[in-house]
Amino acid sequence: MTRAASMLIESTDVLQDAETVFERVFRTDFIQSGFAVLVLPAGTESHDLRRSMRLLKERLSVLHAERWSEPLEYLSLGRFDQQTTTRLHLDGAPDRSFLMLGYEPTSVRSDFHIADFSRCAHDLGITPADFLQKHNPMFSAGAEMLKDYLTTVSDWQESRSRIVVINNCMAEPGAAGGTHGVLHGATILSPDSGASRVINSTMMAPARFATCDPAMQVQQFVSTHEISGQILS
Repeated sequence: MTRAASMLIESTDVLQDAETVFERVFRTDFIQSGFAVLVLPAGTESHDLRRSMRLLKERLSVLHAERWSEPLEYLSLGRFDQQTTTRLHLDGAPDRSFLMLGYEPTSVRSDFHIADFSRCAHDLGITPADFLQKHNPMFSAGAEMLKDYLTTVSDWQESRSRIVVINNCMAEPGAAGGTHGVLHGATILSPDSGASRVINSTMMAPARFATCDPAMQVQQFVSTHEISGQILS
């Protein structure tokens, strides 16, 4: 297991950091990590965080179109307050999908986990889909197989807003436009019923997998004060 606080990107301009994020997340080999964490300046509030998420998505979409001739569009946008430990998993989405999470400042401490199940599957000589079917990491035996492929991000500036971009793909090896996905999960170290841990969640995918990318819903996501609401699905 690797502990990876050093992988945090101190970001004052998400557009300037977009190419670094793209290189780390949209990977076609196992040199890069499959995820990126941007730590925004102290004092960045919720609406500014969500505006930064929108800007970053737009730039990543351009980079994706330049590489694979297809932009990225939203599959879902939502906000929730969560203090539940989650085991390693993929979020439900097409086999080619990418998750962007915006964490608001919180006093609730957590560790964030990434498991490179695609690289583990490659080393075992099976597909990522076969790995998840045969070695489900929601169970202890499957999680144990990933212990040498696990990265834990701890002490990750939870007093500040952060953006996490994760490769949520389950592409077949050699698939056209396929990139290598990772699993993600979190351990809540200090639950506090009197505190909030708000996560702004967006899922994006190549345009062929999405029916629309409506500006009205995106603007609603950026401007809303509501929590535990799904804006678009």
